[in-house]
Amino acid sequence: MLTQVPLWQHFIFAGLATCGFAIFFNVQPKLLLWVSPIGALGWVVYVLGVFNYENPMIYSFTAAALISICSEVLARRLKQPAIIFVIPGILPLVPGVGLYQTVYAIMFKKYSIAATVGTKSVIVSIGIALGILVVASLSRVFNFYQLKRAFSRKDSARYVEWVNLGKNRTGNQFVLNRDELNEHLNSLNIDTESYKNSDLDKMEKNSSQDIILDDDSDDDLDFELDLD
Repeated sequence: MLTQVPLWQHFIFAGLATCGFAIFFNVQPKLLLWVSPIGALGWVVYVLGVFNYENPMIYSFTAAALISICSEVLARRLKQPAIIFVIPGILPLVPGVGLYQTVYAIMFKKYSIAATVGTKSVIVSIGIALGILVVASLSRVFNFYQLKRAFSRKDSARYVEWVNLGKNRTGNQFVLNRDELNEHLNSLNIDTESYKNSDLDKMEKNSSQDIILDDDSDDDLDFELDLD
């Protein structure tokens, strides 16, 4: 059936389906024009894979990875959580028809058909999951690299930006407690023991109003990586 529909129709209807899923998940209206093309593009790649490859793992992985990459890029550009682009974008790829046909075949005791269709559906699902997982993992590694680079350059504005992206924060104010700060530094292989508490306490607040709330003290501690 996929081969009987032109690609431009696949793109349009997949975009509409993605938009519908995004509305269902309460995505902001201003983001719908960004979410829809991601799902449409992923579906077109999936269909092209069906035309050219027999292994469903290949085209399901490729389509999901492309959707995840586009979502990560837009998340940084629009300062939004990547998940609001990923979830609606991958839903058209989910093999719902295959799962339905599997159950239907089992009900009528057509076990060979059920095994064939069911196996393909499982492989497609695994490919989608792996595509998202691989890109998300690489994105996390990239975030850690940018955090460490910003810290080593004492660039507080960039440090704030990358931590906010890593935590899917969209606000302008950056709030950490001391334990969370140490956790970030440790994840970047920065020895927190080499920084005395007095040195951290003396860091002044900069123009971005970065604040650390120390749960163990009554006073708020101001934090800034001095800009050279």
